[in-house]
Amino acid sequence: MSDWTDWKQNRRLEEAEAQLDAERSARSRLADQMRTQQGNLQGQIDRLTRAFVALVEHEDIRAELGQYADAAACRRYAREVVSTVVATGAAALRGAAEPEDVPGYWLAPAARGIVRIAQGETGGPELLAEAAHRDPRRTTLLLTLLGALTRDPRWSAGTDLARVLPDRPEVTYAQHQVWLAVAEGRLAPDGDALATALRAQVAATGSAGLDEVSSWLEGLEGTGRGLPAERATALLETLQQVLTTGGTAAAEAEAEAEDPLADCVRSLVDEGSPGESEILDRMAVVRADLGFIDERAATQAPAWSATTGDVVRLLLDDLAQPAGSPRHALARQALAPTLGTIGDELAAQAAVPPPETRTLQVFGEELTITRDGGPSGWRPLVDAAVVRRHPVDRRLLPGGAVLLGLAVVLAGLGFVASAWFVLAGAALVAGGALVGTALAKQRELTRLRASALVSTERQIGEEQAVLDDQRERSITASTRARELHRGVGTAALSS
Repeated sequence: MSDWTDWKQNRRLEEAEAQLDAERSARSRLADQMRTQQGNLQGQIDRLTRAFVALVEHEDIRAELGQYADAAACRRYAREVVSTVVATGAAALRGAAEPEDVPGYWLAPAARGIVRIAQGETGGPELLAEAAHRDPRRTTLLLTLLGALTRDPRWSAGTDLARVLPDRPEVTYAQHQVWLAVAEGRLAPDGDALATALRAQVAATGSAGLDEVSSWLEGLEGTGRGLPAERATALLETLQQVLTTGGTAAAEAEAEAEDPLADCVRSLVDEGSPGESEILDRMAVVRADLGFIDERAATQAPAWSATTGDVVRLLLDDLAQPAGSPRHALARQALAPTLGTIGDELAAQAAVPPPETRTLQVFGEELTITRDGGPSGWRPLVDAAVVRRHPVDRRLLPGGAVLLGLAVVLAGLGFVASAWFVLAGAALVAGGALVGTALAKQRELTRLRASALVSTERQIGEEQAVLDDQRERSITASTRARELHRGVGTAALSS
């Protein structure tokens, strides 16, 4: 009866604990939900606060932009001019009114000058000269991009291409587009000026650029195994393959739906007048806070002045293109001095002979192995090392002999008193054990010494074979490297 009562009581306790656990879980879920709702509510309050502040700022920015209404009208006019010239080659603007000049704004005379030249009227060059006076870099860039888009030499002829070519190791988006346009023949000037500018910027990177090209080659070669001469020869083979047949990379499709040159022109034209561009950027941020998608902020094309990469990395990407592509040819021409230096270094590495010796560790002794074998006195050294590693107590054999002699003496005394026979037996057993142990250790030591000598001789032979093999491989690699070096030098000069 007591067991039944205890069982019922334990059952009630278990049910109560289960109910408590369920209540704790329910309270925990409720607390998590309340925290989530509180976080969502706080986030909504923050967004509303940010939107309210943005709305107030939006009105202030609109008032500021009102001061640049003439510049905005000029940009709208310039967009229509450029799109019409690109599409038709002329500038029939369907009744678009020419805006007034905006003092200090380069785009105002540039747009009107393009219209004059496109329509064959006078005054176009003078207007473009005025635009170049106000901002030579942007004016030259607009005309260069327009020439690349239309393949019309009227726009890019006479422009100073050096103003829009890479002038530092970090290349802007616009400079890269001009670079590609020159390489692909979309602009009238040949690639000599561009190759010269690119070589200058590669040289400006110093050892960092050289290391980057070397790392790129090592990544293409991939194995990184073998003797130093073999690795250098493998890299020379990779370099020759890149120079003669190109890389394995296929031409990448442009991510933009339109010609990236058109995106670059749009970014340049929409940039804004001096002082206005900063306000336009602020307006884009404010409109994003208000939940609007602003064209200035939402465009996927980078700004014309944004950095698109370093010159060495971009050239290596072009060098990885097929050998017949114009981008590959220009990259070879621009990287020719650097690749020649790397070829010289690799040829020098391939000419370095392999080590003439190898080190062999035997029982704590270090033996220097040459192609003629080990050192002259290596056998006594190994023998002594084995003895040191497995010492035999010299007192065992004499001690055993003494005990055996004592056993004989005690046995003689046993004829006088029988008790001496017991002592004689003990001495005999102890002496025999010592003598047996000593002889066994001597035999083991003799075996170890013979085995060590045989093993060491075998290892010396193996090391000799390794040295001979490395020497033959190194000679083969250096011979091949000299041939590759001449081929690399010829390919680099042909750039």
